[in-house]
Amino acid sequence: MARRTARTWARLTVGATALALLGAGSPIGGATSVAGTALAGCEPDGSSLSAARAKPGSHGEDPNSVTASQAAALDRLLQRRVDRLTRQGRLTNSARLVGRRPYEVTTHVHVITRDDGTGGVTEQQIADQIRVLNQAFAGGRVAGGWSAGTPFRFAVQSVDYTANDAWFDWHLDEDFVDEDAEAKAAKEALHVGTLDDLNIYIAGLGDGLLGYANYPGDGTPLVYDGLVLLNESLPGGAAEPYNLGDTATHEVGHWLGLFHTFENACVAPGDYVADTPYQYDGENIFECIESDNTCRQPGRDPVHNFMSYGDDQCLDRFTVGQSLRMRQSWAAFRYRR
Repeated sequence: MARRTARTWARLTVGATALALLGAGSPIGGATSVAGTALAGCEPDGSSLSAARAKPGSHGEDPNSVTASQAAALDRLLQRRVDRLTRQGRLTNSARLVGRRPYEVTTHVHVITRDDGTGGVTEQQIADQIRVLNQAFAGGRVAGGWSAGTPFRFAVQSVDYTANDAWFDWHLDEDFVDEDAEAKAAKEALHVGTLDDLNIYIAGLGDGLLGYANYPGDGTPLVYDGLVLLNESLPGGAAEPYNLGDTATHEVGHWLGLFHTFENACVAPGDYVADTPYQYDGENIFECIESDNTCRQPGRDPVHNFMSYGDDQCLDRFTVGQSLRMRQSWAAFRYRR
């Protein structure tokens, strides 16, 4: 039996997953990319799609990415929603939200520990994680460049702690396609709020993953909406060099509609954001080599972008186009006030 304690802070859930490898592309040098494979029946508004952040050693394979066709379907759905909102006068040309700016996202944090209470994170780590998120989404000057600002700020409304060995040992199923029964049970028990509430689950995430999240508009049942984080990826955790809190930044980017910068590799339309250069999807995605230029299209690889796979010290920026897409996705799928 799970034991829960709660206090006034934040909670978050994660969506079910669809197995896919990264889409194929044609990098400079003629190497062959990993071919994309789709999970049958996984379509937007039907079943959930999700995206992860993985550690090096996966050879460019991402167990929770979307195929080219799935990404295209998600983008078509987003554009239809944006067009409709624009016709209704609910968006400006700059896709500003109707309401306050910055926009405060109510956040719920669910910490899962072992039965003996070990494996959790402290309230200070949670506070530090929210600070990292707010700094990342505020934008501003970064080393050697600039990060685009967004209206999103994250405010913790509730934090709860649950002691449960089975839930703490958080895994996908044996086919690496979907969450296992225990992971689903955890989210069904802990999720709170609506689509404009951020639910974050923190546990001993396995399968070599640092975190994962579902996309808006993908048909994920509300109870599974949100993201899951490896406990050791929070600031001060043991997952060095992935322990400064930017796994959460990366996953919230997915939750707000962003694909990986290496989505579709060197093949148009890439990640559906015009100002992020194309990036091949091999082992280079884990590197922080500013001179990398792995695709023939203009621009060097966006190695410092939060939606790439570099370590936390490397990742420090969003682009203007990504900020726009996040605002559009929020207005199209999550804004309920």
